[in-house]
Amino acid sequence: AASLSGGRHSVGEAMNEVLWEDTPTQNVAGRWASRDTHLGGRRIGSGDLLLLGLAAANSDPHVRADAGGLTGGNNAYLSFGHGEHRCPFPAQEVAETIARTGIEVLLDRLPDVDLAVPAADLARRPSPWLRGLSALPVTYTPTPALGALG
Repeated sequence: AASLSGGRHSVGEAMNEVLWEDTPTQNVAGRWASRDTHLGGRRIGSGDLLLLGLAAANSDPHVRADAGGLTGGNNAYLSFGHGEHRCPFPAQEVAETIARTGIEVLLDRLPDVDLAVPAADLARRPSPWLRGLSALPVTYTPTPALGALG
């Protein structure tokens, strides 16, 4: 979500963009086709083992022609799955609320927090399933602890 730098978008908008562009769950294995079907010009047989590429699906040019642009509040990404195996909405809502609140509190308490290295130098954990950083080096101005005697 490099396009979101500079504080021009809300935390919710930034989270929405990350769930489209850099979904934490990249691939999901262990699903089986429940019936014969065709997808993308390929035949999928009932019982075939599926490897779902959520990150790839989020950038499918047949669904999202402008994959590089902001989504404008479009929450149709597959980061929480879809259908009967989707993350239940209450759990999704709780997860988003916890993440948004944590980010908002961090930005409120450390308003000058910034990357200590260029974004291109951030290292990802090696995994075909989950996407995450090995480390997130930042700089900020220390503030007094809440409730500190002064």
